[in-house]
Amino acid sequence: MTILIGCIIGLVLGLTGAGGSVFAVPLLILLLGVSPTSAVGLSLGAVALSSAIGVLLKIKSGHIQWLPAIVYASLGALFTPVGFALNQHINDTWLMLGFSGLVIIIAANVWRKAVASPADSAAVRASIDDKDSAGSALCSASGKPFKVGLPCIANITLGAIVTGILSGLFGVGGGFIIVPTLVLLTAMTIHQAVATSLFVIAVISSAGFVNFMLSDAVINFSTLGEVAIGSLIGMIAGIPLSKKIAGANLQKIFAVLMLLMALITVITTL
Repeated sequence: MTILIGCIIGLVLGLTGAGGSVFAVPLLILLLGVSPTSAVGLSLGAVALSSAIGVLLKIKSGHIQWLPAIVYASLGALFTPVGFALNQHINDTWLMLGFSGLVIIIAANVWRKAVASPADSAAVRASIDDKDSAGSALCSASGKPFKVGLPCIANITLGAIVTGILSGLFGVGGGFIIVPTLVLLTAMTIHQAVATSLFVIAVISSAGFVNFMLSDAVINFSTLGEVAIGSLIGMIAGIPLSKKIAGANLQKIFAVLMLLMALITVITTL
């Protein structure tokens, strides 16, 4: 069962922009009986590993925009302790209700994008793309190539902060924030943003997991290992699947499943 949960994390991370943690956290709680805080930590560890594998798969494509990825990931990682501190001081009931509300927002966003931009739905993290010929990321403030400087960094700071806090609080990778932020504020193509988000998710989730390890929370490394193995299987399985089933209809199916998961989580929590 634990490996199956991991497979779901890897598949959802690879085939959608939502991130596998939206399923991982409630499934770990409902099926394995772990506490919400432990579920957050386990989810962060598994998502960090599967995202790192995704980065390796995407390197040859040239889609990853390294400078904005490093800047975004560094800023986000700085704020994961804030989210984790909130996690430690929020009652489990309110934590899960808040998580369910976030999942509903993500599901609505996934559905909206599938309807508004069906062509973009085929750009998924598990696909192995051809060599990229698109231009480099731009700084929206000047329209010039992205560089380390106040105008460029300031544009993506808010998205990075929100991503870091949500990662530490709920154990989510934040892909649903990262991708639109990069597309809107750095003029990346959807393929570049999806690939770049993998690096950002890997770094921010790793930072969140480190916070979890340094806290007094109990870590079940056996469970983590099984979830991680499953997530790797899921991510790798997503490579051939992405060529056949990736698209708007798949995104809509995941959106409906997310809504059902949120509803089940609310009912069991209350």
